[in-house]
Amino acid sequence: MTIRLPPDNILDRILTRFGKERKIILPSTHAESSRNGANPYVTLKAKNESFLKALFRSSSINTEK
Repeated sequence: MTIRLPPDNILDRILTRFGKERKIILPSTHAESSRNGANPYVTLKAKNESFLKALFRSSSINTEK
């Protein structure tokens, strides 16, 4: 299984200035089918969390869930 991460853009740089990071979101439907052994050659394209959610999220919340 290959996971393609989205490239950083200007919004990620703005969040870094505020000391925050975006979460990476994997599409659940493809991940579940690949875990069941349907196709071992799967490429998942991850998405970034919304800029506004990341900006207004409390910094006390652990981002590694």
